[in-house]
Amino acid sequence: MLNGQNLPFLLVLTVLVSWPAVEAAMVSVCSDIKDCAGCTQSYVHIFSFREYCRWCISTNTCGGPLSCPAGVATAQRDAFKCPTPATTAKGYRYTDKLGRSLYSLNMAAMQEDPTKCIQNSRSDVKFIKRFEVECDQTGNTCAGYLAISEEAKAIYVVYRGSTFNRQLFQEFVQGIGAQLGAWEKFINGSGVMTYFYGGFRKLFLQTEMKAQLDALNKKYENYRIWVTGHSLGGSLASITALYLANSTAYNANKIRLVTFGEPRTGNYLYAKTIEENLKFRYRVVNRNDIVTNVPASMDPDNLLLTVATAERQPYYYRYLVHYDKGMDRNADFKICESSEDHHCRNLGLAVDVSDHEAYFGVKADAYIKAGCPKAMIM
Repeated sequence: MLNGQNLPFLLVLTVLVSWPAVEAAMVSVCSDIKDCAGCTQSYVHIFSFREYCRWCISTNTCGGPLSCPAGVATAQRDAFKCPTPATTAKGYRYTDKLGRSLYSLNMAAMQEDPTKCIQNSRSDVKFIKRFEVECDQTGNTCAGYLAISEEAKAIYVVYRGSTFNRQLFQEFVQGIGAQLGAWEKFINGSGVMTYFYGGFRKLFLQTEMKAQLDALNKKYENYRIWVTGHSLGGSLASITALYLANSTAYNANKIRLVTFGEPRTGNYLYAKTIEENLKFRYRVVNRNDIVTNVPASMDPDNLLLTVATAERQPYYYRYLVHYDKGMDRNADFKICESSEDHHCRNLGLAVDVSDHEAYFGVKADAYIKAGCPKAMIM
């Protein structure tokens, strides 16, 4: 029988004997490689053992296991981990104005009838229909709505965030299973957290939500489809966006994914699949939002675990939009070029519940109580 005392031994055993086949080229010296992608696909032989080269992101150099300064970001064994700058092209870049506009729609999702809230903040947006289902055995619900803007030539899929206490507890519990490699199979062999997948299936696939979105997409075939959500809603949004991008009925280039306070929704393969399928994707994070580091990854740089084991670990997709100093008007933000957030922000500080509740300096309850005034957020 396995118990906690066996785990260190099993981890070492896995590291030593479970290396999968990786397409890579043997080189004489790692430092001869001058680009990140080439470095991650190269290795040297040391005492008959294969040692993979690693790219030191801070110095832009390739080297062996001791070549990078301790604690700095590295990339090895997969070019996916190499820095990739976000585009600055018009129509594909993130702006604070865009974030505020979409977040106003997120807060409206908290109401059973978001019509007036949407009209007060985004008068160009027409509410279509809201959907709500029980998404777990304790009676917690998941909700979302569809809307459209002829002025912006946009269709909106908006998901409500987590309700605190019981629902967040359910997510934390299932996050532990995700850290141990328990995932629901999704597109291209990727895995998503069981709780999020169940909510997506019940809310989007098993109600009329998908059918009505299909009808809108067919009627307004030239419109962009914005998929967004906060917290749990962010995870439902990313799953939905990837699902749509892999449907022949949808043009992946027209799908726009922007989430707020999204947890790690899926594993390493999920992060890669998101990036391969969605050109426009941003995860907005307020300072030290506690939810954005759940579930945690045990070995995000893949320094200890095998490739196969690391692929089952929770992982983020690019691009993180981090408001490090808060989200007041005109606040600065940075867009992370790395595929995991720990290279761009101190995840040890991500323990603040209040940062999760107040994006752009606005708490949803206060915003709704005030009548969703545009001036409060825009």
